Amino acid sequence: MTVRGWDAAALVARTGGVAWHLTSPAALPLIRRHGLLSAEALVALFEPPEATRLLEENRASFTTLRHPIHGTAELRRQAMPDGKLAGALAGSGTSPAAWRRHVNSHVFFWLDQRRAEGLRAADPGRPQVALRIDLAGLLDRHGAAARLTPMNTGAVRHAGHRRSLADWHALGAYADPRGRPPVELAIPGAVPDLEGLLLDPWPQP
Repeated sequence: MTVRGWDAAALVARTGGVAWHLTSPAALPLIRRHGLLSAEALVALFEPPEATRLLEENRASFTTLRHPIHGTAELRRQAMPDGKLAGALAGSGTSPAAWRRHVNSHVFFWLDQRRAEGLRAADPGRPQVALRIDLAGLLDRHGAAARLTPMNTGAVRHAGHRRSLADWHALGAYADPRGRPPVELAIPGAVPDLEGLLLDPWPQP
């Protein structure tokens, strides 16, 4: 199904009304209290001393954050090393650090269950929970700020895996020049009002 613009109705029709978010079971208590937080929002909440490094450098491994009040949280690993990412961003006017900062300022949802399962399969030894989100409700609350992308923005396969901030499209204004459909939904900051958007009962930690 190819729809120029991909408004909310088209996305819901394509996905069956489900968006997917993968998280650690250990993060569920924090998510119930604060909703889904971007990496940037998590870092702001937990205040680690290495905040700039965590947001602007590639995180090659999962990073655990600890706080005396908020407990623990985990930042997902990324696959955006300097060499590959710099090549992929060549000519875009965006530096690797700025790209990572932009990515880290969003909460991400897959628009295809296979993509969510592929992300889970990338780390088979780690327990992960797939949250099924009511896409129509999510877009009703956050659609004005939402962005659609045709790729996994947090991973770069090689320097020719080109990307730029022009790949981030507002809802209803999606027009990928290569004809790729949107696969990723990004919402800046946080989704604090997750209650009522889950399509399944809260999973247990």
